[in-house]
Amino acid sequence: MKSYEIEMNNVLKALNKSGALSYCVISGSWAMYFYKYIFDNFIPRVETTDLDIFLPNPKKASSNGLVDELSKLKYIKNTDFVSGKTMFLSDSGFSIEFLTIPNRTMSNTINVPGLSVVAEALPKMAPAGWNIIQLKYNDMLVNVVSPVSFVLQKLLIHNERKSEYKKEKDIDAVKYVFDFINVSQIYKKELKEELEHYPKKWKRTIVQTAKNYNIELL
Repeated sequence: MKSYEIEMNNVLKALNKSGALSYCVISGSWAMYFYKYIFDNFIPRVETTDLDIFLPNPKKASSNGLVDELSKLKYIKNTDFVSGKTMFLSDSGFSIEFLTIPNRTMSNTINVPGLSVVAEALPKMAPAGWNIIQLKYNDMLVNVVSPVSFVLQKLLIHNERKSEYKKEKDIDAVKYVFDFINVSQIYKKELKEELEHYPKKWKRTIVQTAKNYNIELL
């Protein structure tokens, strides 16, 4: 295992030991790491030290000492000064953040007492909970965002990215994952069905962004 894989594996073990893992969904770029268990000949392209964990049901999420388990790995719990969200930072440069979707209050953050964290609430994270894949990984059951949701969400938020470098990396990731989706009848069908569930405005954004980069979604 490479160093970043070891770090991610240790974090998952901490989540699992505390009982929190079953409530978590691996999202963002780290989801790509697990697609090698879905697609033949898929080579993960993970170059980030940021681990995004999506919480579909923050009210139900619970653990038995998640913060303590992460502290054993020398993660320090911090609160973002601007947003109020919780971040865990390690000496190795790895960081962990929890994401969810807004509730009725439409607050930018949601307290998750069962995990002793404050998750950032993002409306456009909603699709991450529509199609979740559960995989067995090192004797753990890990929930991962579907490749289809991964691709569509990256396209949805692309224009909101401030960093041109991150924009470029996102599009490279989208194209790579989409190549595997495009040869799978199951995932091609899922893509078509999921895209139809998006609000019209979001759908237009996705389709236009794909068109700008010569990606033929359908």
